Amino acid sequence: MTLAAVLCCAMTTVVNAQNAMEDALKLAEQKTKLADKNPKNGKMQYEAATACIADVLGEKKDFDRAISYANRALKIAQEHPAPQDTLKGLSSNALGLIYMAKQDWANCDKYMQMAVDAFQEELGRYDPLTNGAKLTFGYFLLGTHQPLRAYPMILDAFVSNDMAPQDKRIENMMEANIVQSWALEQVIADMTIRFRHAMPMIHHEGKTYLVVQSKDWNIERPLVNWMVPGLLRTEAERSAYEGDNMILCDGDFHFTVIPDEEVEKYSSLEFSFIQKSNDPRHLLIKDGSAHLWFLNDQAHDELLKKFREFKAANK
Repeated sequence: MTLAAVLCCAMTTVVNAQNAMEDALKLAEQKTKLADKNPKNGKMQYEAATACIADVLGEKKDFDRAISYANRALKIAQEHPAPQDTLKGLSSNALGLIYMAKQDWANCDKYMQMAVDAFQEELGRYDPLTNGAKLTFGYFLLGTHQPLRAYPMILDAFVSNDMAPQDKRIENMMEANIVQSWALEQVIADMTIRFRHAMPMIHHEGKTYLVVQSKDWNIERPLVNWMVPGLLRTEAERSAYEGDNMILCDGDFHFTVIPDEEVEKYSSLEFSFIQKSNDPRHLLIKDGSAHLWFLNDQAHDELLKKFREFKAANK
């Protein structure tokens, strides 16, 4: 009797799913016919597109047909803006999700970005649709290994949601906070790789030097502490730590230890610039400004080897 009951329940579930799919197919046909009869009605084009890709359709989703109607909706939204309907944002978002399902990553990226921009333009920064679109798009960007685009997008979604009026917030946003961690980890890894062979370069008395060691950093340590020594130390560690000597290297691999009383003369890791409106593509950088010099693998390995030899000989 128990087995019979289970089988009966399973059959009922299958029948209900089949009925739901058939109803969804009928609805899609109704929506598409209505859209075809009203080609200038953007809302009807959008509804036809979403009806063609309803979740209940499963393998019978018609993505190509949905793209056609969503494109019609987007075109109408662009030609006849109506922010109150959010048609531009909704149709762009639909296209993004359709192309995601089709694994067309370039078009998915394009339309999801359009959706974020449109929602922000139509609804404002603090609307839940805007911040939900940012979170979704950022999540997509992480999946396509674009952390420098993803992290600001995801962070802005959380910050804007926190700043939004109570009745505009996504209520359970914090349940998605693991996405922030994933994004931050990707950014840290990406930046560590990018700056692995970067060296601060300074100018002093007409000569150029690479800084191979400063108070809290040297060529063998990870990124951070070039510009803000002690940034990763606690308050107690900062007060107890005296720091390492500053060591410079010139273009001939000659190393120089700078005495503490002279460090200020050399520690010019300062950078300043001006941008003028009449020449916005060219930054006016102050003479003597420090910058980062990126070594190739061979040059970095050679410098590291000589640095270690110098340190060993001057213990």
